[in-house]
Amino acid sequence: MNQLIRVFGKEPTEYENGRYWNSNLILFEGKEYIVSHKAVLTVITNATCNASCKFCSNDITFTPGGSYISHENEAIHRAISFAVLGGVKKIAFSGGEPTANPQALYNLAAHTLPLFEKSRIHTNGYGLLKNVITKDGIEKPLIDALCELGLSGISLSIAHFNEQSNQDIMRFKGTWKGLTEEALQKICLRSSEQFNIRMSCVLTMAGIKGVDDILQYIEWGRQFNVKSFIFRSPSWIPSEYTKPTMVTRFNRINHVDIDPITDGLDQHPDFSIKFTEHKTDSHVHVYKYKNEVTVDIDASSEEPDPDEKIRRVIIMSNNVAYKSWIDPYSNIFPDQEEKARIDAKIELPELERDGVFV
Repeated sequence: MNQLIRVFGKEPTEYENGRYWNSNLILFEGKEYIVSHKAVLTVITNATCNASCKFCSNDITFTPGGSYISHENEAIHRAISFAVLGGVKKIAFSGGEPTANPQALYNLAAHTLPLFEKSRIHTNGYGLLKNVITKDGIEKPLIDALCELGLSGISLSIAHFNEQSNQDIMRFKGTWKGLTEEALQKICLRSSEQFNIRMSCVLTMAGIKGVDDILQYIEWGRQFNVKSFIFRSPSWIPSEYTKPTMVTRFNRINHVDIDPITDGLDQHPDFSIKFTEHKTDSHVHVYKYKNEVTVDIDASSEEPDPDEKIRRVIIMSNNVAYKSWIDPYSNIFPDQEEKARIDAKIELPELERDGVFV
């Protein structure tokens, strides 16, 4: 029987060989798991994308292939049941590009969103304005259909406010070259208190990299009435989990230190700091700009989990549930271990040897 066994509160509690807090102890399919209260269920809908971003983590770490995840697939229902029992309140859809198949994304969202309090799609916007058939049999743009389902927000990946610079960094394939300002205007009209639209920008030396750039980006976004922005440096991934690709090289060469940026924003009269958090694997700074716009400046480094607590649940397009997006052997369910190892497809090498990529 699957069941909640125990809730660990704010105070650290000894359990077996560790100390746990803010988490749930559950029994799922005969095995005990500890799931963080802050965990998010991320559905990697598909491994393919209509872009080839220079900063894309999928080209740095393992990325198992597979067809677009179907709402009828038992694997997704299993992962969702696990997450819900573990107390997970948030679901995110990512990829690849999740809107590459608008109808499949809508069908997936229709069967999953009601189970979670918060939901977000990470997208470059490709299919948001394409039509889908809703569960009521009505044809309408994907973004409107998702809003009706109760989607909490979208995170629009836009590397630069200059159209050509954005194309150079995100490297779109085919005839679609990114969201036009007209399309952005249409998308952002859907923004409301219930539906947050956030612009997401990865900081690189080839693109947005300093305070002046960020100010220009924010002012550009404000013309579409966007009130939420996140600027983040590419995640720093340990060498033992990286692939020796050009994207890996690009990220290391183009890494942007956020400290000079946050120092500058701390002194800027139009920015007021609202929240900071410095942990070994992340630095987060949240500001208010002109008392109306939220701006996050983030830097993260992926680390192996220090204990058995599950901090994220990730279902990949190979239908395997993982607890880490960098470790191809971090499958959650024991019966998926063989498939996880087969689908890893790569031997993760030591990326650098004496300063030379191998």
